[in-house]
Formats: sequence, C-alpha cells, structure tokens
Amino acid sequence: NALNDVGLGGEPNVKKFLNRIAGLEVLRQRLVFSLFMSTLDDVITDAKATGEFEGSVEDIKATSIELKSEQVIATDSSCGAKTELTRLMIDRGVSFNFIVETIAADDKIAADDKQNGDVEMAGEKDDDATEKKESHRKQAKSGFYISKRKIAGRRLVMFAQQKVSNDASSDSNLDDPLGLMVITRPNTGKNPCERTSKDLRDKYDILVSSEDIAHHLRSVNNEESDADSEEKKSDNDEDKTHDAISVVRKNWKKVAGLWDEAYDNSNFKNHNDGLAPRISEVGLITGAVLHILPALEKAVQIMSSAQRSLRVMRVQTDLGRRIVGIKFPVTHDAIERLMVNMSGVSNARQGLMSAFVDEPFSPISDKAMKWATTERKTMKSFFGAAAASKPSSSTAPPKPANASNSTKNPTTTKEKKRKQESTKSQTKKAKNSNISSFFGKKNSW
Repeated sequence: NALNDVGLGGEPNVKKFLNRIAGLEVLRQRLVFSLFMSTLDDVITDAKATGEFEGSVEDIKATSIELKSEQVIATDSSCGAKTELTRLMIDRGVSFNFIVETIAADDKIAADDKQNGDVEMAGEKDDDATEKKESHRKQAKSGFYISKRKIAGRRLVMFAQQKVSNDASSDSNLDDPLGLMVITRPNTGKNPCERTSKDLRDKYDILVSSEDIAHHLRSVNNEESDADSEEKKSDNDEDKTHDAISVVRKNWKKVAGLWDEAYDNSNFKNHNDGLAPRISEVGLITGAVLHILPALEKAVQIMSSAQRSLRVMRVQTDLGRRIVGIKFPVTHDAIERLMVNMSGVSNARQGLMSAFVDEPFSPISDKAMKWATTERKTMKSFFGAAAASKPSSSTAPPKPANASNSTKNPTTTKEKKRKQESTKSQTKKAKNSNISSFFGKKNSW
C-alpha cells in the first residue's frame, strides 16, 4: 500500500523507487527502506553463494585460517615468475567459550559507560528511557535460542544478538522497527543475513538471555569481591574470564552441552548429523596468473556455477600473513585438468626469452618532424592568410605606361573591344528590363 501511495508500480526501477519513497512519512520511509536493504543483502548473499556476484576483491573471514601447503604449478619461461597453488584450511565455527567471553566483555563496557556517564542528566533521561523501552518492546532479547521444529533430524541451537541495542540507558538514537538480530551458529559462525525479531520468535525458543547471564556474572563477582581479600582482587583479567566461563557452564549445563555437541559434530569437511561443515579447504592461485587465465577457465568449464566463477580473494592467516589470489577448487579432477592445460600453456610460451631484444633507436623521420613542428591551421589562421594573400586595389602599384604599350598586340586589342561591346549590350538589355524602368514607363502612360 505504501508503494501504491507514491505511484510505484510496473517494472522495478531502483532510481525511481528511491526518489518516490521520499514522499512517504518518516516512519514508513524507515520501514520500506529497511525492507529494501534486507532484500538487497539477501540477493547479494545468494549471488555470492552461487558464484554470480561480480565484485572487487573479497575477504575470506573465519574464526581460524591456517596455511596448509604451497605448490609451484608453473614457471613463466619469459621472466621466471612462479605460479603457486596455495591451500588454506578454514574453520568458521564459534565455540561456547567465545560467546560467553563476548557477553562478559559487552557487559563490562556497558558498566564502564554507566559509571563515566553524567549523573546529573539521569532525571532528564528517564523520559527518553521510557520511550525507548516502548519503541523496542517488540524486539527479541539477545541470547541462546533453539529451533521449535527439527531441521534435518535435529533441533538447531544458535546465539542471536540485537543489531541495535534496546538498552534504555544507551545513548544511541538509532531506531530499528524490524528488530533485526545478528545470528551466530556453532558450526557456521556469524551469518551475514540478519533475522527479524518476529521471525525469530515464530521459529525459535529462547534458552537463556544475555541479560540473565550478565546479571548472574555480576552477582557472582560482587559476592566474591565482598568475601575475598585485597590480594585476590588483584587477579588478572584472564583468570576472571575463565571464572566467568566456568560459572556459566555450571549454571547452564544444558545450553553449553547443546552448543558443544553441535560444535564437535560439525568438525568435518562434509555434512554430518544434519549439520553443515565448519571445516573447509580453499585454494588460491597466487603469483603470476595473467598468462594462465585461459588454462584456469578451461579447467573449471564443466564444473558447477559456484565453482566455475573465478574470483579474486584476499585472506589473512592466523600468523598474520596476507595472501591475494584467484579462488580455485581444490578437487582432484579440477587440479588434474589445470595441470594438463598448464602444460599446453608452458609449451606455447617456450623460447620467448629470445624475443626480448634491445633494438637501437630508429632515426627521426623528416616528414614526421615537419608535421609535428608545423603550426596547425585553424579557421582564423586560414582565412587570415587568404586575406593577406589578396592585395587591395588601393595598395596595388601602378603599372608603367610604356610597359603596357610594349606588351600590346593587335589580336589582344580586338578581343578587348569585342568584350567591351558585349558588356555594353548586356547592360542596355538589363536597363530595358529593369523593374523600376518598366513601372516608370507604365506610369508615363
């Protein structure tokens, strides 16, 4: 209905759509634009999954990235540059301990912000906090969730975090009418597609919220701080983090067990027990790749659309090494076809070293030099030169009389007389056929 109100219909036009939604109310603008952005993100994600997305350099992001091996597959005979096949082991899983550490760190940051805040503004913020609670009352809570129905024979567990915090004490002025949630799973890590709060409530049940975990950790820390001595207060943050993990695991054994079970059962390269694999192997063609692009295209010609797309990827390993290359499938058939095509490329490029010969400079062409140094003709210069080449009658020098008399011939004088007589007869006819003279004669009648 909102699109019909602004006259949007027929074939989709993004430019027209973005211009027309400016005529809606502010709240409806946010709703429509949020739906547009979420749809656009889904389309881009699907295009990347199927290999149809054409973009610039993409980053490979995962929890752990290790360098497995590097193999030289070709050496350019013309310059000696090497082409390598780099294999990487990607682990995108997220452990339960990492989630607990994230909750504890976020709660600590929120507590520090409250302590550093201005106490005098507390009374003025009460009304804003009430309004913020009302606006976010439909948003789901951050925490651990489990699916209501079985998917692939098992109930899936995940952690959902609010994209925009609904904390009444926060200073954020952002408003999220859809209540988007960022999803993290134990086997696939953080999902690039957010889920709305309504969809989350319809398909998942909450096991424990992040607010309850943070509140329990604060209460435990307060009890320990009251009972412990000053020496125990000086323990480092790492020990406190391990204490938080053990406390959460002890208090919520079921949640920790479900997460650990999904995390351990997905530690494979293929689907296992209804879970997507968290381990994958990625191949990158690095080094000199321009001269072997035809071989790469032929090697993946008969493969699926996702594997047939040759994309430039960028990755940083756990040791800090950065690698940029073309993503290539590491299956046995693909590598075997690549090596066959590479042998043809190397044979075609044999003997190219002799082709690079330093030749002496050729002499300068006189014609080219004249063309380069001659001033180009323009409309102004062309007509100016033509006018200068025609002297006027006033400036023409008079001819001497004896010179003209000496050059006269009887034949030329006869021709001149004939021309003069013909011109006189033509002027007489013109005078007789003149319009003014014609009408003058009529008036004399």
